[in-house]
Amino acid sequence: MASPCLHIQWEEAAYTGAPWPLAALPGSSLEHDRSAMQNAVANYLHFMFAALVKFRQTGAIVPSQRFLIEKMIAPVPESYSGRIIELGAGNGALTLRLAARCPEARILACEINPALARVNRQNLDMAGINDRVQVIPDAAEHLLSEMGRRGMDKADFVLSGIPLGNLTGKSTIALINAIRGSLAPGGMYVQFQYSLMDRKKIRTRFRNLRTVPVLLNIPPAVVYYAQQ
Repeated sequence: MASPCLHIQWEEAAYTGAPWPLAALPGSSLEHDRSAMQNAVANYLHFMFAALVKFRQTGAIVPSQRFLIEKMIAPVPESYSGRIIELGAGNGALTLRLAARCPEARILACEINPALARVNRQNLDMAGINDRVQVIPDAAEHLLSEMGRRGMDKADFVLSGIPLGNLTGKSTIALINAIRGSLAPGGMYVQFQYSLMDRKKIRTRFRNLRTVPVLLNIPPAVVYYAQQ
């Protein structure tokens, strides 16, 4: 996978977010519901625009729905306090839910599209989630390579929404290898896809592989749970 066009230092690229006061809730539940609806619509529009411009990066025209998100984050215990890597984080539909489920976890969310990465960071700030979630605008393989080169702690969970089907076979294998190298012993790689076309590629690198369909997502998807 190619590195992003912006040649900036990795540390400076992280949208870590400064401490941000929680916004006061609107005066009525109606106003709160209206605000939430407007934010949800804006998130969909941001994602759809990104998909129209660079569909090979997003792999879909709408963000993942809750049925798929729940399957993706299900293996992570609510009390987990280690490192989780999310690849292809988009505008943060999964990032937000994961951060809410695991309040002690350290989450590194990687998104190659800078516009979607900014929206993800903004959504986290609006939710009052700051220092424990980093959003990195970078290519996944480059980020994982940098983590290995810097000797950073390996992750127990890697959750990926990267559209493997839009990558070349060589790039897919390289990414899967990089993910395997970023996992701690016994760690789990969770990947969703809209087909089974890359199942064999994942199985060649992970001997334990389970596939679960998510028919209620739009479009229907499958989730791979892979362990070494």
